[in-house]
Amino acid sequence: MNMKKFILCFLGLFCLLQLFATTLDDDKKQKFVYPQKETPVGIDNYLFSTYYYSGKKTYNLRNSVLSSSGQVADMKINPSGSSFAVLSVKGKKATVLVYDLWAANKVKYEFEDDFTPVALCYAPDARTLAIATAANELLFYDTRDYKLQQKLSLPFTARKLAISGNNYFVAASDGKTLGVWNLQTQELRKSIEADEQVNSFAFSADDNMLAVLTSDGKLATYDTRTFFILQTYEAMGIGRSCYFHPDGKYIAVVTGENRISVVNLMDDTDREYIDNEAGGITDARFLKNGKGEIFLAYNTVNAISYELMSTLLPNYSKLMSDELNGRMNTWLKMMPGETLEEYNQRVNDETRAQQMKLFEQEIATRMADNLVERSEVTLGNYNPSSNMLAIDFNTMPTIYLNISPEEVNDFMDPGNLEFRNALYGLTKNDNFELIYADVFNKASGKTYTYDNRNRESFDYLKSDDNFIPLDLVQKSNMDEIKLQEIKENIITQAKQQNTISDHTKISVNADVASEVDASGKKIMNYNITFTYEVEQGFSAKEDFGPGKYVTEQSGAAMSMLAIMKTAFEEEFAQYIKDGKKLRVKITGMADASPINGKIAYDGCYGEYNNEPVYKDNDLSNITVTRQGGITQNDQLAFLRAVGVKDYITKNIPAFGQMQSDFTYYIEVTKEKGSEYRRIKVVFCFVDAF
Repeated sequence: MNMKKFILCFLGLFCLLQLFATTLDDDKKQKFVYPQKETPVGIDNYLFSTYYYSGKKTYNLRNSVLSSSGQVADMKINPSGSSFAVLSVKGKKATVLVYDLWAANKVKYEFEDDFTPVALCYAPDARTLAIATAANELLFYDTRDYKLQQKLSLPFTARKLAISGNNYFVAASDGKTLGVWNLQTQELRKSIEADEQVNSFAFSADDNMLAVLTSDGKLATYDTRTFFILQTYEAMGIGRSCYFHPDGKYIAVVTGENRISVVNLMDDTDREYIDNEAGGITDARFLKNGKGEIFLAYNTVNAISYELMSTLLPNYSKLMSDELNGRMNTWLKMMPGETLEEYNQRVNDETRAQQMKLFEQEIATRMADNLVERSEVTLGNYNPSSNMLAIDFNTMPTIYLNISPEEVNDFMDPGNLEFRNALYGLTKNDNFELIYADVFNKASGKTYTYDNRNRESFDYLKSDDNFIPLDLVQKSNMDEIKLQEIKENIITQAKQQNTISDHTKISVNADVASEVDASGKKIMNYNITFTYEVEQGFSAKEDFGPGKYVTEQSGAAMSMLAIMKTAFEEEFAQYIKDGKKLRVKITGMADASPINGKIAYDGCYGEYNNEPVYKDNDLSNITVTRQGGITQNDQLAFLRAVGVKDYITKNIPAFGQMQSDFTYYIEVTKEKGSEYRRIKVVFCFVDAF
C-alpha cells in the first residue's frame, strides 16, 4: 500500500471511530458502531479495516461501493491488501473477478478458464488464490500473474475452503464432510464426517490447531500434527462461524444471530458473551489496531460493530514458551573462552532440564507481577490427620500449609498472612499458581514455607516438541565458531580496503529449531543468520547513501554478502542439498528522511506490482516500477532487500538446486537522517539433519 492510500485509510477509519464511538460503562468496553446502507451478508478484513458484501455489491466501512456485478456469493480480501476476489452469479453463470481494493469497480483480472466456481479463498501469505469448482476440483492460481499452479481432485464439491498459514494444508467441506489435504503431496491427511452441517472451520494463526464448527453449535479443535481431537465444546447455540484470536488462546463463535461466544480454549469454564439486539450476526473476527489492542468486529442488521476485547488475558504459555526458547538458545551457546570440556560439564541433559526449570520460574514470576498481593485470601479447611491447612485465593489454585494442631488458632485471620519471596508457575489452563512462598503469620511471628517447585510443569515443558538433541546443539556451536572465523577474515580484508570500519557491526549465528512437517513428522531445521548494523552517523559512508539501493553501493552489505558467499562455498555447502526446502527471510531497512520528488529506478532488480511484503511484521504490498520510480522509504528498504536476493541467486548458484522460497521484510526507522540501517538474512534449511 502506498503512503497516500495508507493515510486516507487511516484518516477515514479514525474519523469514523470518533464519530461513532460509544463507551459501555457497565463492562468498561469500548464499542464502535458503523451504520451501513445495507445489511452485510458476509465480511472480510485487511488488517483493521473491514469490508462486506450484500446483494450485488461489495462495500467498505465508509459505505463506498467497491464492486457491482452479479449476486455476490462470496468475497475474499487479498491478505496483502492490494485486491479482493468476488464470486458472483449472473443468471446461471458463476464467475470470479479480482478487483483493485483502492479503485472502485476496477477489475484487475477475470478468469476465462472453463469452470464453474463455487468457493474461493486466499492463502494467508497472499501468494495463492484457491478456487473450488463444480467439477470437484481445487484450482490454485499465482496472485502475481494468475497462472494456474496446480490442481487437486476432490471427492465432493467444496462449498467452503481454508488454507493454513504455513501452506501445508487446504481444508474443504461440502456440508457434513470435511477433508484436509497435504498441499505438497496432495494426500488426504484427515477426513471428518460430522453429525450435522459443517458451517465453519479455521486454522489458528500458528497453524497448530484446526477448529470445526457444526450447525448444532458443537465446536471441535484438532491438533494439526496428528489431527486427533484436542477438545470439544458443547452448548454453543446455533453455530454459524468461528474465528481464532491471534495468539490462539480464544476463539469467537457466532452462536446465533444475536450472540457471539468467546471461548477460552485453555479453560472451558471461562467464556465471554457478546449480545446484540439488532441481530443479523453471521460472522465475527478478531482484529488488532496499531496500538496492539484486540477488537472483535462483527456484522449486524445495517451495521458493523467493533468491540474492544480488553478483558481477554494474554496467552501466557505462548509468551513463556517464546521467551524460554530464546533464553535457552542463548544458554546453550558456548561462552567466549569456554573450552569444549568446560562446555560439556556445564551443558548436559540434567543441567539443561534444571536450567529450563529455573528460567520457567523466573519468567512466570515476572509475568505474575506479585499476583498474591492483589488476591483475596481466605482460609479453608484444616485436616488434622495430615496437619494441612488450605489457603484459598480468588485468582489462583489453593495451597496447603503444614500446621500443627497447636498452631491452628494462630490462623483465624487471613489478614495476618504475608507471602514473602513468592515464586509462580503456570497451570495447564494458562493460569498462574503459587509454587513457593515464605508465609509469615503476624499473629504468631512465625514463618512457614510453602514449596511446590518440583510440581509438574505445564504441558509444553513435558513434551519434546522444542527439545533439540545436544549433539545438534554442539554441532551448531562448532559451526558458529567456523562462521566467526570466516567473518573475521572477511572483515579484516574489508577494513584494509577501507570498505568498512569499526562502525559497521556484522553478526553471524547458527542454531537448530524443531518443526513438525505436513506429514506430522518432527524435523530439525538449521537456521543460519547474517546481520549487519551501521552506527548512527556513518551510514552514508559505509552503508547505502541517501536514496541508494544497489547492493554494490553499500560496503557493509557487500562485506556481509562476502561472508555469506564464502561460508556456503566452503564449510556450509554441506547443507545445500538437491530438492530440499530452503526458506530465506530478507529484511531491508531505510531511514525516515523525506524523499523530495522521486528517485529514478532503472529496473535493475525487475519491476514489482503489489508484491507481498511484511512491514513491521504485518503483511502488506509494494509496487516499484521504472515509470513510478521511488517516492517512499518503504520502496528503498524493499529494493535493498531485493538486491540481497539478486546477489544470492547470481553468486551462490548452488541454491538453485533447492526448493527456495524468499520472503521480504521491510523496516523504516521513525527517526529522520542518518539513523543506522540494517539488513538481516535468515537461511532456514528445512529438515537439514
